[in-house]
Amino acid sequence: MVPPPKRVDAVEVKNTTAQPLKFRAVYDDHKDKKEIVEEFTVAPGSSHTFGEKELNMGTWTAVAPIKRVEADGPGGPHRLEPSVGGIVKLLQVSAAEAGGGVKLSQAH
Repeated sequence: MVPPPKRVDAVEVKNTTAQPLKFRAVYDDHKDKKEIVEEFTVAPGSSHTFGEKELNMGTWTAVAPIKRVEADGPGGPHRLEPSVGGIVKLLQVSAAEAGGGVKLSQAH
């Protein structure tokens, strides 16, 4: 029996810190064997959604899953690799201040 797929299609990032943060969503383009990277700076108390990416496979389309979410903040870059059980259409990721840096956490 084939196990069900585990993937995240889109991610909403929320900045709960006191400073703007540059977020990156890294998608897995398994068709062309590369990563698709999108960046967006999110103001304090605001959020941004990195949407679903479709891959043209010729006669059908696939979704490029999100491999990781990164944020540049105090203490350097921080990253989160989503851990899900199944297909998640929209994963919520929050950035919070923690120990002089930034901590990313997920909820879905």
